[in-house]
Amino acid sequence: MSEFTFQIPPFALPEVIPEVIPQQKLQLGDWVRWRQVPNGDFGCIIGVIYTHSASCIATGLHYLVLLDENSPSRRITSYDFAFEEDIERLNESPLA
Repeated sequence: MSEFTFQIPPFALPEVIPEVIPQQKLQLGDWVRWRQVPNGDFGCIIGVIYTHSASCIATGLHYLVLLDENSPSRRITSYDFAFEEDIERLNESPLA
């Protein structure tokens, strides 16, 4: 039996749906790292969505990041979502 309980985070529609979605600064395939966290995770962007998170009341672009095998959180998850403001592009794969 797994020691982890899987739950879908709460979500809600934004109160106002924008007519124009913000231009994304990062692209599929970009290598990124979480920039404001010591020993932050890093990986490759494999998806992007515009959504509203009810858990933290944040609306905007969210990037789906496939965590690198050497990323600190990889032992508990393979993927993570990141707000655009929380990550920065790496020049290349950390293993290159």
